[in-house]
Amino acid sequence: MENSKYEKKEIISGRMNFNVMKDRLQLDKKDLLTLFIFMDHMIKLESHYQKEFNQEIKNWEGGTMITYEDELKQEAREEGRKEGREEGKIEITRNLIKLGASLDFIKKATGFSEKKVLEIKEKLEKE
Repeated sequence: MENSKYEKKEIISGRMNFNVMKDRLQLDKKDLLTLFIFMDHMIKLESHYQKEFNQEIKNWEGGTMITYEDELKQEAREEGRKEGREEGKIEITRNLIKLGASLDFIKKATGFSEKKVLEIKEKLEKE
């Protein structure tokens, strides 16, 4: 696999800057597609980026392309779900501790480490 000469943060920054520029120019879907096609002919990308770029053009042509803002919203929702699951596991751990369940049972039921269960138990005792 080829190594990129750009770091992930540089790629994300470039994508964000492109989206800002696109919004300022108020390009419609047809003009944006024309710009993508122009870029495709002018810029030679590394093969793995070329595949991504080609897929993005296909998505635009098919009307399924999501904006960077929508992508961030999706990531935020996923992160929120992850945090919600973690909070739920903590609440279950708290309830199991209150019911007197064994440390081994709590670890198996929640997937938490012994250290994490003991931290939750300690906080619960301070309340």
